[in-house]
Amino acid sequence: MTAWCILVADDDPLILRMLRDVLSTLPATVLEAQDGEEAIRLAKAERPDLILLDVMMPRLDGFLAAAALKEEPSTAEIPLVFISALGGARDKVRGLTLGAEDYLAKPIDPDELKARVGKILRRVRPASGEAPLVSGQLQAMNLLSLVQLFEGERRTARLLLTRGAERGEIVFVEGTITEAVQGHRRGEAAVYQLLTWTEGTFRMAPPEGSGREGGRVKLSNQTLLMEGVRRLDETAGLRSSLPDVTVPMQIPAELREALESQARPEAAALVALLDGTRDLDQILAQSPFDDWMTLKVLHHLLAVRALAALAVSPDSRGSPRVNVEVPVEYQRLPPMQKATTFNLSAHGVFIQTATPFDMGERVVLRFQLPGEGAPIQAMGQVVWRNADASQRGGAGMGIRFLDLAAADRGLIERHLTQRIAAQISWSGERS
Repeated sequence: MTAWCILVADDDPLILRMLRDVLSTLPATVLEAQDGEEAIRLAKAERPDLILLDVMMPRLDGFLAAAALKEEPSTAEIPLVFISALGGARDKVRGLTLGAEDYLAKPIDPDELKARVGKILRRVRPASGEAPLVSGQLQAMNLLSLVQLFEGERRTARLLLTRGAERGEIVFVEGTITEAVQGHRRGEAAVYQLLTWTEGTFRMAPPEGSGREGGRVKLSNQTLLMEGVRRLDETAGLRSSLPDVTVPMQIPAELREALESQARPEAAALVALLDGTRDLDQILAQSPFDDWMTLKVLHHLLAVRALAALAVSPDSRGSPRVNVEVPVEYQRLPPMQKATTFNLSAHGVFIQTATPFDMGERVVLRFQLPGEGAPIQAMGQVVWRNADASQRGGAGMGIRFLDLAAADRGLIERHLTQRIAAQISWSGERS
């Protein structure tokens, strides 16, 4: 492929060097000028394919240089792009009014610069009449830039990505992503995961001939990229806030089997991985969700005590519990008191109250689960209390069941399983 020729005018040597390093990978030959007058002279002599102009330059600023270039017949048709620290709306309007193709405000993102410049160059002079980009390194051009490029050129093709033993595939139809697959991931989840790849290779292939199954993408390119960038920003924090991630993670077998049977397919597949044989890295690698969504589901399972690391002793793990939004009545002596919500497990309840009962005190509990006809009544005992609302968890008391009927315990366990399965399945729908 024949390289393009780009003229860059900027009075800052460091900016010139950065632009040269980025643009030379298009590939392109880069000519450099340090003021507007030198830019005009080089443009007339070399007739570049594109001119990038800083605005604030000595001797002749970028706006005046652009006006002169557009008035000169030999340079009038050369596309211009302004690159400036002046990023106000008035400056951009002035630049575009002078005939510029684009106006980029400093500091400049290298990937965005390559995508925007490449789009202009391929429109004004495709190399040898063929699609100029067929393969490359993700280190030089990541997926974000590739999507912007394919969209700008309205390409219909398959983009094949490789990172070590991992493979990914994205189908574009006239520049729009329609399907995506990466390992166990399909659709939007595959795109979000591939956006995390900072190294590897890519190559373009004909739109037909793939052996993929499923993977339909419903969101627009812009929505996908915005959401993908947001997830990238949050993933590191989600990972670092988990407990020891080097030990296997496990959901108790009975609860895991119940969740697998009730959750949606993707959530059930993730739950199946939590059998105590995999650490976090292995779970992330095999999850049907992208890293961000997988971490969100794991955080939720930890929050409801459905998940624990094997390094945690069984006595310290507790049992699953969820918040129940129905009234619960409790008493030590008449009259009966009531709280609007409480945390429920198969072994007891936690009730937030500014006046918790004393440790060891016995309590009568009565509540009715949503969708159930008969109320549950049991005797309990206060096994934990906190009267300081500023402490973690707030003021309240933990009450352990003393005489809960087996049928009622089974009813509570089914309710817990259904609630957790619904919650992690809902998380999967947002992926």
